[in-house]
Amino acid sequence: MTDRNRILAELADRARRDLQLRHDHFDREEAARTAAISDERKKQLNLTPEHFRKAWEFIEGRRVQERAQLEKGIAFFGTFSSDVLAALDDDLRNEGPFSNAHGISLRDGTPGRHTSRHSGTASFLSEFKSRHSGERYIRDFFTFLPTDPSIIHDAWAALGLEEPTGLTEVADEQNSKQAIGDILLVTRALRSAQEAYQGQFVKSTGYGWGDEFAYRTEHLRHFTRAFAEYYLERVPADEALAYELGNATEDRYGLTLEGVTEHNFLQILQRYRGSIGRMA
Repeated sequence: MTDRNRILAELADRARRDLQLRHDHFDREEAARTAAISDERKKQLNLTPEHFRKAWEFIEGRRVQERAQLEKGIAFFGTFSSDVLAALDDDLRNEGPFSNAHGISLRDGTPGRHTSRHSGTASFLSEFKSRHSGERYIRDFFTFLPTDPSIIHDAWAALGLEEPTGLTEVADEQNSKQAIGDILLVTRALRSAQEAYQGQFVKSTGYGWGDEFAYRTEHLRHFTRAFAEYYLERVPADEALAYELGNATEDRYGLTLEGVTEHNFLQILQRYRGSIGRMA
């Protein structure tokens, strides 16, 4: 068996076992919840045997869809290049940054591994195409090791990149890997500065906090083509960039810049650069 076939076979087997463990975990919890309801209480709530039968029919139907979606995800990974698969496999075996960022592990699919908060290999493969496009996402992640993977998507959108072209190809064409890596860090710091400013106005608590925060921040723009062109052309020092953004008009480069000051932006950016240094 070639390395490519081994990687795909192990990934598929691990994902299938991971999904089954999730189902088994749910079944145990559901059985415990049902057993805790007295017969009298079941009568009061009209929880008849027919009710439970229909509920399990619904669950089984959903599981058929989940299994089918997983098989599509497995087949999609089968189209990836050997280099990308090898990089992913190496990261998994070393519990590297990609595995940690996406909640996947070689231990997925082993008894006791699954918890309700663990995303797992099954979810990763099932949702990969809809969440991350294609193999360019994995390639870009390993090229730039972003402190926040979602910034990769923001960069694609701002630069108008479409599959299969990613940031790696742009860097190769322009000989600007360092500059593109820098702008990913800069734009994350810019987003964090704006979100910190908006966060102080969110009053809701509990689950409502997330919805209100999302509503207040959905208009924010931290990565635009105009800003990318400015940055990649000049590659300014952090202090010069902080001064530029802290004193720019609100619509400069198409950015929102709400709550962004020279001091707070520079402080956040330098903190992120420090975290990169510690990772290295």
